[in-house]
Amino acid sequence: MHYPPRLDRRFWRMWSAAGISSLGDGMVLVGFPLLALSYTRSPILIAGVAVTAALPWLLVALPAGALADRVNRRRLMVGIETTRFALLGVFGALVLSGSANLAVLYGSVFLLSALGVAFDVTAGAALPSVVIPKLLFKANANLVTAQIVAQEVIGQAIGGIAFAASACLPFVADAATFAASAGLLNRAVPDNQPDTSDSSFFGDLREGVQWFIRLPLLRVMTGLIASFAFCQALVLGVVVLFAVQNLHMTRSGFGILLGVSAIGYAIAAVGANQIHARLGTGWSIIVAGMAAASAYAILATTHSPVTAGGALALESAGVMVGNTSARALRQSVVPQELQGRITSTYLMAVRSSVPIGGLAGGLLVEQIGIRDTFLVAGFLQVGILALTAPKLLAALRRPSAELEVPEQVLAA
Repeated sequence: MHYPPRLDRRFWRMWSAAGISSLGDGMVLVGFPLLALSYTRSPILIAGVAVTAALPWLLVALPAGALADRVNRRRLMVGIETTRFALLGVFGALVLSGSANLAVLYGSVFLLSALGVAFDVTAGAALPSVVIPKLLFKANANLVTAQIVAQEVIGQAIGGIAFAASACLPFVADAATFAASAGLLNRAVPDNQPDTSDSSFFGDLREGVQWFIRLPLLRVMTGLIASFAFCQALVLGVVVLFAVQNLHMTRSGFGILLGVSAIGYAIAAVGANQIHARLGTGWSIIVAGMAAASAYAILATTHSPVTAGGALALESAGVMVGNTSARALRQSVVPQELQGRITSTYLMAVRSSVPIGGLAGGLLVEQIGIRDTFLVAGFLQVGILALTAPKLLAALRRPSAELEVPEQVLAA
């Protein structure tokens, strides 16, 4: 009897590491803006936390991609997790002693984000060495599910409660999860050392960028996902102000709001394979973008925390489906020896739109208010979709052999 291929033990160790680490990340996602709120009420300075977290994608992503293709990926990932453990432990101690301030917060967020950039690029490059191409979409869906449920549903829901109990608690807890993640990854990722004797670091960088530019499908998909990230940053960079000032929620209530809203991730994750099989890659991304745009419009008009949670859940579902489709497609198109560089080029382009969107969101709130800013995000995303979606669908209609994408992943 023929049995379909299954995800093996190495993948599930990687999955466990992602889930454990993401649980702590969810706590600090709530903890950082709440800590900033204790130092300032300026919309720009609060949005600056999100901007600071996104800046390393401009500075670190490309070098991190070249590094991930030149060194042992397992050792690099374990080293990053160990460093993040130490850094967050020190930051938690500073918060506990009352020595932290807005400058310390910004600096810690920047360093943690820089390490996170290097880790995400390396992890994305390592996944195709852990699972076979046929299982890439399923593996990505499982990984994203673990990360989202742990980070957005559980981590953020308890992050506000933990912060209310002790301001240092979310950060100390996240430090512990990095230590656990390092131990699991040490047994999950293959111990492979690439041969780089015939290439240079800067030559590898140039090769990766040139390969990316030559493939129209990657260029179009990257531009569309980057525009989604920009519009999302317009909203999420100031959503803590919306919850506290417009919805009159407490700080612990804000964490619960984000946790409840992330149910959309979990629901979408359960049906991700079916959605992708029915719609195909292109339409999955397009429908996901429309769902998020609708959520921003609902946020702009509601005065109910329950409705706001539902709108954010709809946005979360769109992000889950769109990102999973885009990740599996990118990993399938790119040769193994270029995974780090192409992943970093893609992620740099997408994540670089976040600080710009976050800064724009803070400025717009000061000029036109929070609700009108959310409306701008929704209408802008619909307009970009109308212009870009036909190009994406046209690129996906090219012969799969020319795209070098397996038919079961393309499914468009």
